[in-house]
Amino acid sequence: MSWNDDNVARLRELWDQGLPTAQIGKLLGFTKNAVVGKAHRIGLERRPSPIRRTAVKPDRKKARSPIVPKLNFETSKEVIQNTPRPQQSFQPIVKNLITNNNKRGCEWPEGHPDESGFKFCGKERFEEKPYCLEHCSVAYVIPEKEDSERQQVSQRI
Repeated sequence: MSWNDDNVARLRELWDQGLPTAQIGKLLGFTKNAVVGKAHRIGLERRPSPIRRTAVKPDRKKARSPIVPKLNFETSKEVIQNTPRPQQSFQPIVKNLITNNNKRGCEWPEGHPDESGFKFCGKERFEEKPYCLEHCSVAYVIPEKEDSERQQVSQRI
């Protein structure tokens, strides 16, 4: 439905009677927003908002800012001035990340980590490996040897 002269005349009458915009819209066959828009375009008198406003708006800045108590942790200036300060010099600790002097023992685990008797082997490491010679022979298998073992197992089956 479109706005024609009859609808506009009826809108003016109902508006002057003070009917709510939603009710005017129902009577004329328009939505509330269509009634408000047309009333604005034809220059009808504005109505007060149906939303009730509080007389005094709360100050939002005050509501957001926390109240910080003032604590008196400072000692008097006399006590600070009278206490002598020891001379300290900064000595940085220089670590050489390339050569680590902390030689630990063999890191081969013995037992389960959840058990109380869990430990590492601890024997002397073999060259730069993390394990002793005995555990290196288990950990590092030569691929050729592994292939030949597979062939022997497959021939048996």
